Amino acid sequence: MKAELAGPDERVERRPPVLPWLVVLFIGAAAIGAWFLIAPVLGSGPYYRQVLYRSSYGYNRQILPLFVPYGLALWAWWRGSRIAVRWLLGGAVLLHLLVLFAPPPQSQDLFQYLFYGRMQAAYHANPYAIQPVRYWLDSWYGLIQWPTQTSVYGPAWTLLSFGVAKAAGSNLPMAVVLMKLAILAMDLGVIACIVALTRDRRDPDGAAGWGLLVYAWNPLILIAVPLGGLADVGVAAALMAGFLARRRGRTWLATVLFALATLVKIYAGIGLLLHLVLVARQRSRREAWLNAALGAGLAAVSFVPYWTGWQTFHGVERIADRSNKSFTGMIQRLLVPVVEFFANVDALNVAAAIVRWVVLPLLVLAVLWTVHRARSEATLAYGALVILTLYTLLTPWSLYWYLVAPIAIAAVLPRNRLTVPLLVFSGTSLFTAAFWPWLLGQVTQASLRYVPPIAVYLWEGHRERGRRARGPDPGPIAPLPLDLDEDAGRSITLV
Repeated sequence: MKAELAGPDERVERRPPVLPWLVVLFIGAAAIGAWFLIAPVLGSGPYYRQVLYRSSYGYNRQILPLFVPYGLALWAWWRGSRIAVRWLLGGAVLLHLLVLFAPPPQSQDLFQYLFYGRMQAAYHANPYAIQPVRYWLDSWYGLIQWPTQTSVYGPAWTLLSFGVAKAAGSNLPMAVVLMKLAILAMDLGVIACIVALTRDRRDPDGAAGWGLLVYAWNPLILIAVPLGGLADVGVAAALMAGFLARRRGRTWLATVLFALATLVKIYAGIGLLLHLVLVARQRSRREAWLNAALGAGLAAVSFVPYWTGWQTFHGVERIADRSNKSFTGMIQRLLVPVVEFFANVDALNVAAAIVRWVVLPLLVLAVLWTVHRARSEATLAYGALVILTLYTLLTPWSLYWYLVAPIAIAAVLPRNRLTVPLLVFSGTSLFTAAFWPWLLGQVTQASLRYVPPIAVYLWEGHRERGRRARGPDPGPIAPLPLDLDEDAGRSITLV
């Protein structure tokens, strides 16, 4: 029988089932999570210990198949299939708890956070000025992978690391557990904000369920947040709480929360910037300046224990000179032989300079674009999503966990041109390919990671143009108009 569509809130009569795919996804994720939890017990030595030659992409082949049922569950939900939101919430929390206390199997940054805290608690050392290698005799030292790297994280995260290390003393397992509990609190905070921010949708259960699927059931989130314990969850939690504070009219609290996001990772400052722009446009310039002063004051107070002049940012400057196998990192590697062919210079540094001088203006222009169009909470959230996604795409040092905050924001926005590409990228960002000749292997890997989401983004643009030509889309959930200029003159709720 032909399906009938009568309006944006009416569901199709025949729709693909979501429950079987969720069951498959839950069983697969639980099996892999149980392995991550149990396998370290079977080895020799302490449960939390150094593992040689650990790669940030070491278990991707096991995790990638989970994106098949995940994608099918998203598609079924989008087409109108439903289960009770409480089951989605309970299943997600169970999965996140399952892997919470497992040793991180991929990125080892959690141990780096703890050692920066250990340097402060045990040796009264400034992690922004002193390299960890100075304390090579410490019992925690063998766990870190960046012994000469000073801290690149904001003081809010560094103070959290200090508090955890101070509370744990010399007990490393206790430090890991405390840090993971702090991660869990932020993770649950993101999930709670997703549910709260979707309550006023025309289909609140459908919107909340979609948001939970996008974030809490995403395999990338599972390995990056409760399992990996990566700092990006702090960015996501502060940004989402800031959106919620704005929704409830608590402007000053929103300023504090957006400032905290910036004090975890500097690129999260786009949330604070757009928030201040909205305060100026919706309230007054005076109030915007007062809120800006509050944010600056929080930053100044946070940096007081660590300030050593511009040397404080040496770690950030140093990491900004690096590149990995990201999209622009691959372009940089391709430029090296070209530069060597045409000039007798330091080709590596010249190629890096070319990439950075192209990327930086693009990011600046994108920020100016979002500032110009910031007129409502919806455009604020969409602007933050655009900048954080571009940052992940364009910076030569990006990694898959940079997607945590963009995925959280996408979870509370109605479907827009970035939604599907971002979800596709959450899976393809885990592809790996390594074979000789190595440069060809890197090009292949970058193509597998970046070409599919870019192609989907272009296709979404094509569909959007067709949809506008035909009139409103009668799909099960009304999409957010993509031309933000059309929305600039009227009030739009965030979700």
